[in-house]
Amino acid sequence: MRRKRLACLCLGAMMALSTAGCGKKAESPSPSASGDVQKEETQKSGDKTGGKFTYWVEMNPSAATVVQNYGDIEYFKKLQEITGTQIEFMHPPAGQTTEQFKLLIASRKDLPDVVSINWLTEYPGGPEKAVKDGVIIDLNDYLDLMPNYKAFLESDPEIKKQSITDEGTLYGFHGINMEKVRTCACGLIARQDWLDDLGLEVPETIDEWENALRLFKEEKGATAPFTVQLKDFFKYNLFNAAYGITNEFYLDESGQVQYGPIQPEYKEYLTTMNRWYQEGLIDPDFASIDKKIISSNMLNDKSGVAFGFVGSGMGTWLNAATQENYALVGCPNPVLHKGDEGMFSPEYKGKVLITAAITTNAKDIESIIKTFDYLYTEEGRLLKNFGIEGMTYNMVDGKPVYSDLITHNPDGLAISDAMAKYIQPNYPGAGQANLPEYIDQYYAEESQKEANVTFNKFSEASAKYSMPPVTATADESKELGNIMSQISTYRDEKVVAFITGADSLDHFDDFVAEIKNLGIERAIEIKTASLERYQAR
Repeated sequence: MRRKRLACLCLGAMMALSTAGCGKKAESPSPSASGDVQKEETQKSGDKTGGKFTYWVEMNPSAATVVQNYGDIEYFKKLQEITGTQIEFMHPPAGQTTEQFKLLIASRKDLPDVVSINWLTEYPGGPEKAVKDGVIIDLNDYLDLMPNYKAFLESDPEIKKQSITDEGTLYGFHGINMEKVRTCACGLIARQDWLDDLGLEVPETIDEWENALRLFKEEKGATAPFTVQLKDFFKYNLFNAAYGITNEFYLDESGQVQYGPIQPEYKEYLTTMNRWYQEGLIDPDFASIDKKIISSNMLNDKSGVAFGFVGSGMGTWLNAATQENYALVGCPNPVLHKGDEGMFSPEYKGKVLITAAITTNAKDIESIIKTFDYLYTEEGRLLKNFGIEGMTYNMVDGKPVYSDLITHNPDGLAISDAMAKYIQPNYPGAGQANLPEYIDQYYAEESQKEANVTFNKFSEASAKYSMPPVTATADESKELGNIMSQISTYRDEKVVAFITGADSLDHFDDFVAEIKNLGIERAIEIKTASLERYQAR
């Protein structure tokens, strides 16, 4: 029934919906109604509500360096002024979001009014289970209060598909990735000046990478030619992509669900990584280093290539570098042979990034809904991504252009930090993020703009072969969680051992057998069932 309710949002007929907790019924105008109705709806969402609510949300690391609380960000100040609401922000300590979230849901009576997190991955059983457990509410019961959000979801079938559960539950206000082409903003970043000195082109194949890394070590004195954090090594598709497999679940040529680490190609990949490690081409401390060490390696001639993001990686290193002629380049994801068409980008982003869900503890649901609904208006879109006209941006030829307060901050803030102080264009909170207009201005250096294109060289294929954001049923989720927690722990330990040589790759078949023994085939069955339900939405 829920699926039918959400699917009918765009019908021309007026719908009478029961507004739970409000004690009344209200008619909801069709999103396809006249422009006057749309204008009226937008104005209603901007009406002052006078409410107050608590909002638990992880703080953007960049914001944490320039503000104490999201309430200090100009975007949120203005949002509260426009809607008349007061928002009390609650932030978990840095690096403790998952642990603090578990504590939150364990003590139901102390839940904040709104909790923002990836409910698909963080809540045991997923968002559907969270609703059935009485932790968060189903927004289908309040559609008449959110005309703009409703119209926004209906404007794009793929957005709507990813915004609901298999049962049609609309479980919160989503942060939506609006970039349709340049969906990946991270990848392998190499020292362009080193490549030039060595007479090398940007590496594309595994053999070219091996040669470049070897020369970085021998000719440039790099002690960690390729540096990467262990969590990023597993989370993102880097050198493994050349072998047509991922570290997790993916779809093969026939659309069937597969698990990368048990494929024969994974042994080939690990064989290469082991050889590189033994030759000193991979950071010897890759299993324990953090981002600060990676930055230090890239800035102090210890590394010639690292995994990073266009902004926080490449942009930060370019700004901080002191060497003359220091230059960086974004590299295409590796392939095995010249001319191969890659299957995976470093990262595949779905439309839904993170979700602000209203908990059952919330008292003033109407004020919360109207506040978040404003973010899906044109005015809300501009406010979140560009801020206040005349302060953080100006309209030039009908387009928003960041002011010097953002691009040439008088306090010397990097553009990423200036943005974090005033707006939220890329952090995946509720609303629309990663607008093309923002991306075109965020990357100040030409090399950054080029990297943002290069990292997406295989984005079309990546969308085909990557697992979409499927949801398991409550029972499936519990079973899947039990299986994969054991498998992931075992995989991580053994992969590190295979790469470092602590265990021989002669034991790879035993590794595969143990993963199967731990239940990977049942996990694939669950993922397949989830995929079939997702495709039927």
